[in-house]
Amino acid sequence: MISPASGLAVADVCAKPIVSIRDIQDEEILHPQLTGTLYQRAFLKLAQRLSLENLNTVESYAHTLSLRLTKEQTESFKAEYTRFAQAETYEAFLQIIKKADYWKSSLRLPNAYVALVAALARHMGEIHLNTAEIEALWISQNWPAQEGQSLTRQLAQLSGALDKRRHLTVAEYTVSLRALGKDCANITQETLQKKLREDFWLTLRNKQATRAVGTKVFLNQDVLADIPALRLPDQKLRLGEPRPVTLKTYTNEDFRTYINKRHDINRRDNLEVIRFFHTHYGDAPFAVVNKKAKLIQFFRVDGQELSRNAIETYPGDELNSGGAGIYHFTSQQDGFVFLQAERDLQIRAAFKTNASLSRDMIVYVLPETADHRFRIRNHRLTFGAAKVFRNRLAYNYSPMNREFKTVKIKVDIDDNFAKIYAQALQDEKTTLMGLLNIEDDEYNMLAEFAFGVMSPETNFGKNWKYRLKELAPVAIALLKGNGLDTDENSRGPTQIKRIPQVIIEKYKMEKSDLKDPKSAAIATLAFSADLLKDLRNVAWQHPDIIEENLQDYLYYLYQGRRWEIRDATATPDKNASIKKIKQAVLLMTIQNN
Repeated sequence: MISPASGLAVADVCAKPIVSIRDIQDEEILHPQLTGTLYQRAFLKLAQRLSLENLNTVESYAHTLSLRLTKEQTESFKAEYTRFAQAETYEAFLQIIKKADYWKSSLRLPNAYVALVAALARHMGEIHLNTAEIEALWISQNWPAQEGQSLTRQLAQLSGALDKRRHLTVAEYTVSLRALGKDCANITQETLQKKLREDFWLTLRNKQATRAVGTKVFLNQDVLADIPALRLPDQKLRLGEPRPVTLKTYTNEDFRTYINKRHDINRRDNLEVIRFFHTHYGDAPFAVVNKKAKLIQFFRVDGQELSRNAIETYPGDELNSGGAGIYHFTSQQDGFVFLQAERDLQIRAAFKTNASLSRDMIVYVLPETADHRFRIRNHRLTFGAAKVFRNRLAYNYSPMNREFKTVKIKVDIDDNFAKIYAQALQDEKTTLMGLLNIEDDEYNMLAEFAFGVMSPETNFGKNWKYRLKELAPVAIALLKGNGLDTDENSRGPTQIKRIPQVIIEKYKMEKSDLKDPKSAAIATLAFSADLLKDLRNVAWQHPDIIEENLQDYLYYLYQGRRWEIRDATATPDKNASIKKIKQAVLLMTIQNN
């Protein structure tokens, strides 16, 4: 393994991969250029993984790994860990990577831990490192810091954490890795690993005699490692401006009609969803990139295909691999197409083609896997996780849409309490969307739920048990064994136990206020918004939960029956209370103004 920038020819290094050193009798080391290239290759592979994850520090990646680590992986990696460190320190290592934080000096990872993180990432199948490359990272803990910088600082600098520079793309890292050359055919990985471990102990015994000069590490007068120089592309950060797709004038349907249609469309093929959006809502021509087929298709404003051309691209759905999502075309140079990502507005080289794209054209890159998909929400086309909306930095997921529409809410029920309740959901929409950080479609869906949940909980406040509880809250507290403390009582027509703190602060609300329909409506919607975020976090545990049926499963968390989501036993179509909620929702009409 040798860089074209190194001084010796590849054949010379491979012909004599193990060399003697002058200052210590009878000692031999791995050729310094082999050691340096192994280290540099491991460094670049780690940096490439950070790019793939769209993370700026190895500490952030270590924390992410700790969250992904399964019980089985935790147990199986311990044997690999003990090749480097003592078994009794393993639990401490797991805690250290969980808390790792580059921006807190006490939680920054030293070179030894970076090597262990790399070994863990390889064990989990996330980085294609060989054993010798990990050994090269491991030995670096005995070297003086290169140019005064630790390994973690070098990674942070290359990844743009320390100044305003862009991540290199996965493809750019691949080019740099190829420039480091190929393995020597006459030396095995086992021999490389064994020799590097011997060199580790040699440098540890003579640590005081090591010094760094530029990219070389010396032991007295002998070079221990000659790290090849990197020739990296320009990392200037290029940012564009937000450019939402212009919308056509569309039919102002009531929310229930719109959401049922939206759910039906969102279950279809990605290309079909995109074409439907432009047929009914989007008012602009567009292109669709299919990386698997190495194809770009051009479409008219109405979704009719105009032409198609071949492209050159790299695999992967991640943002820094030219991955799936919504983009705007910015420029074309030497065949490379540069696109502005919807998520972070950064401009990156995405693919190559001989076809010409028109300025400001919208470009949709289809996902290569079933883990992501295009959806219509808030009357706009979005891209996100296939199951439920998630915030993943690694992908060009659509950011939150803060647009809102005022609504008119009516309820087909002859009950003054219910009408005042619905009026509050209508009047407080703008305020609550801002307080709770939710989108327009989400608010309307939660408004339906907040209204419907009154049916199974208290029959819209008419249930005799509810009225008795409200008349004698202290007696209820005594019966529950809470003494005179009524804080644990469920209150109001929706029987909630907790008012979100933002609501308490904004509206100066107390639990005793929940018998008032306006207060009950506000608190119930906010409480339900908290549950919705929680439901998205646990949705992966239930195979049937998707974005389109979240409202059906919300009541399980509302009742505190989280285990039914966790154990995948929740069956809303068989739940009598959820059936009542659905029937009550049909009494409500939400219409955009």
